[in-house]
Amino acid sequence: MVPEIAMIAPYKRMADMAAEINGNLAEPIGVETALLSEAVGVARRFQQNGVQVLISRGGTAMAIRKAPGIILPVVEISVTGYDIVRAVGKAREIDRRMAVIGFENMIMGARTLSEVLGVRITEHLLSHEEECEAAVRKAAADGAGVIIGGVIAMRWAKRMGVAGILIDSGEEGIRQAINEARRVLWVKKQENTRSRQFRLILDYVSDGVVATDEKGKITVLNAIAEKIIGLPAGEAIGRHISEMAPGLGISRTPKAMRPAIADLREINGTPVSLNRVPILANDSYGGTVVTFQEISKIQSLERKVRNKLHNRGLVAKFTFEDLVGISKAMAGTVEKARRFARADSTILIVGETGTGKELLAQSIHNASNRRDGPFVAVNCAALPENLLESELFGYVSGAFTGARKEGKAGLFELGHGGTILLDEIAGMSTRLQERLLRVLQEKEVMRLGDDRVIPVDVRVIAATNKELEVLMAEGRFQQDLYYRLDVLKLVVPPLRERREDIPLLAAHFARQFCRQLGVEEKAFSRGALNALSARPWHGNVRELQNAVEKLVVLCDGNEIGYDDVGRILDEWNGTASPAAGIAGDSLLRDSIRRAEYEAIKRVLRQVGGNKTEAARVLGIDRATLWRKLKEE
Repeated sequence: MVPEIAMIAPYKRMADMAAEINGNLAEPIGVETALLSEAVGVARRFQQNGVQVLISRGGTAMAIRKAPGIILPVVEISVTGYDIVRAVGKAREIDRRMAVIGFENMIMGARTLSEVLGVRITEHLLSHEEECEAAVRKAAADGAGVIIGGVIAMRWAKRMGVAGILIDSGEEGIRQAINEARRVLWVKKQENTRSRQFRLILDYVSDGVVATDEKGKITVLNAIAEKIIGLPAGEAIGRHISEMAPGLGISRTPKAMRPAIADLREINGTPVSLNRVPILANDSYGGTVVTFQEISKIQSLERKVRNKLHNRGLVAKFTFEDLVGISKAMAGTVEKARRFARADSTILIVGETGTGKELLAQSIHNASNRRDGPFVAVNCAALPENLLESELFGYVSGAFTGARKEGKAGLFELGHGGTILLDEIAGMSTRLQERLLRVLQEKEVMRLGDDRVIPVDVRVIAATNKELEVLMAEGRFQQDLYYRLDVLKLVVPPLRERREDIPLLAAHFARQFCRQLGVEEKAFSRGALNALSARPWHGNVRELQNAVEKLVVLCDGNEIGYDDVGRILDEWNGTASPAAGIAGDSLLRDSIRRAEYEAIKRVLRQVGGNKTEAARVLGIDRATLWRKLKEE
């Protein structure tokens, strides 16, 4: 395991002393012996291996600090006054004329001991190890009988035949340096943790962040900013911001710039919203912080917020897989709707009441690229004009009597990023048609009582059971609006044009209602399905759905037969409105009877007139068949 603290001792005795201290440490330090420039290579190796703090002494410590590429903190083993006194005391026994040679961090103040100890001391300060030889020669030439200093000074003194005393560090100095190194290591870890936290915050905020110093040089560049500006932080840090990111609008004299909030700019072709704020401390300029965010991300976040806060429940539940039918008419309609879903154009759905126009609109939405956005539906014929206007466009506080104090977002705002279905569009007044036309043209709305516009991105699907061309000719529907809506037209066939779908729809609705009621599933006999297929269904699929619900609720047993259809549905229709008179009931009964008769005749032709076989195909007994034929 690599130690986090390591000592580079300039001489062996110090290394041995550190090794001895190591034996009593809970977390031993690394120890190696190297001097001055040799120590720099050792320091680089320690750094590469993961050492966090270095310990050394004198010129060796200075050499490590100054070496390029070494970023580790260096704790110095201090040369104390006691160390100098001990060395001078030893030297006095050799000669009272002495010279102290070494780097400033070792020998400063040694000359002050001259009078106290009764010796002559000269100081020779070194700034580099190559100066040591000349310093020793000069000291000897000046009459020094003994040299006091570090390891390198001792080497030159020995070569020149001059006595030398090494300034030795005691055990207390080494222990003190180890304790200081531990404190530095703890502080460094804390700083690293805060730095990582700061970096994570910067890299995971949704804004790009760039900071400069007082000279305009980049000091911070987070990941989002790197991506938008297209420049790695390693290349940008330390460079002037006007050179590396001119799109941020910071000049060569940033001190004179004013703050900017929500400034719309374009950086490398990306539209952004930019904030630029100077850093001021005690009225002194300290740099600039710039934050910016892609407009597209702001819009995406806005959609999410709108969905979360306002659009709960505004979802499309149905998809094309929920549509039931095998008829060519319906298959063609669904295929066209699927193709419409791939576009983003306005759609006009035309069909009789009850044909399933909203179900198709929801399916289109769920198959479109807006499927993750809201689906908003409003019946334009069900609300009074003033209420419909406030629902569609929203209002601000005080817009009218009874308005919410906080105002209200309109359905176009709530549908931002999604789809809005304007059902029964023919029921909208001409005044509201004009406002709707403006929304389609400008893609923006203005709340009631407000003077500002709100951009909206919403796909409009309009639905109607009326002939808009006729209403347009009568002046009750805006011509411009009609052509805005009629970009893609979808005509939904009535149920009478897709009778082969009736058995499938009836069985589908029966399963649904049985599940809702918690009863055993009920099936239709062939005769019952033929009877249902023969009926006119003026209310289309919605009327069939209601009829099946009635049959499931009122029919006993697990099979709904031919007679059940006539008995329950005719009774239903006949008693629905007694005040309507016998004439209406009679017309309805006659219509149903004729439809049943036509169905029986059609089956008889298919089986060559065989009444027994016809009764079997229809799922009724032969007597009922004879009775139905005689009624006509």
